[in-house]
Amino acid sequence: MRPRAKFWLETETGEYLMGPRTLRLLEAVHASGSLKAGARAAGFSYRAAWARVRRVEAALGFRLIESHSGGEGGGRSRLTPEALAFVRRYRAFLERSEALVEQAFRESLG
Repeated sequence: MRPRAKFWLETETGEYLMGPRTLRLLEAVHASGSLKAGARAAGFSYRAAWARVRRVEAALGFRLIESHSGGEGGGRSRLTPEALAFVRRYRAFLERSEALVEQAFRESLG
């Protein structure tokens, strides 16, 4: 037996903003250099990925992805410096939260 917890971010009004799947999308875009490949890896359609990114950008107040189109090798997408910092902080929050849940579980039920 083990505990499971899912953490996500909400807006100030309680609307869902993003969770681990959106984080995986951003990490996949960073790793692949492509929104299309990142969307595929995170289980989003390209259109849904762009919609999610735009919604999160609007709530955070900064751009997450810079895209450059075309050329012989195709376009490229990359996370902005602000997005990279946010992704690192959010990943650290998730890891710390999961460790705290695991510790509380062991102390209470383990």
